[in-house]
Amino acid sequence: MQATVTKNEALRLLRMEHQAVTDLIAELSDDEMTRGDTIRYGLYADQRCSFKDLLAHLICYEAFTLAAIDDWRRGQQHWVIAAVRDARQSRAIHYGGISERAGLSLREQLDEYATVSAALETCLAALSEVDWRGEPTFAMSPEYNLGGMIESIMVTPPRPMYRHLPVHVPDATGYIRSLRVA
Repeated sequence: MQATVTKNEALRLLRMEHQAVTDLIAELSDDEMTRGDTIRYGLYADQRCSFKDLLAHLICYEAFTLAAIDDWRRGQQHWVIAAVRDARQSRAIHYGGISERAGLSLREQLDEYATVSAALETCLAALSEVDWRGEPTFAMSPEYNLGGMIESIMVTPPRPMYRHLPVHVPDATGYIRSLRVA
């Protein structure tokens, strides 16, 4: 998979995503973030997720992207590249990201989100466009460049380009209102 956007456009969209999540966090109380069964979109039918669970889900994909970039630089293919293309493994990633962070306090999870999102922005900002379009030093099929590999993890359908939150919270104002209806 080849990158479909430039590195600068990917970074711009990712920053929009992070700002939208940060803005939503600023609006929600701790109770609202931890209240179960409030996320209604983009989940498997059996899930009853809180906003805290959604953060775990978002963190998961960004952390895997960082790990995959590190492996790429070492000349290795990270397992998540193939896993996101397989329905069973993709489901395991989805659930795993939430369950692995279930024991974290809300504060710990908010701190992890801030740390991982900042690290991903810093990582992408440090890449040149040549890096972004660079081919792997190891065998991959189909052919990828670095930006395409990143997109394969960050932008799996039905996500808009580098925007994951709108899949799960398409209307932040409506979401907040739904939490506050007595």
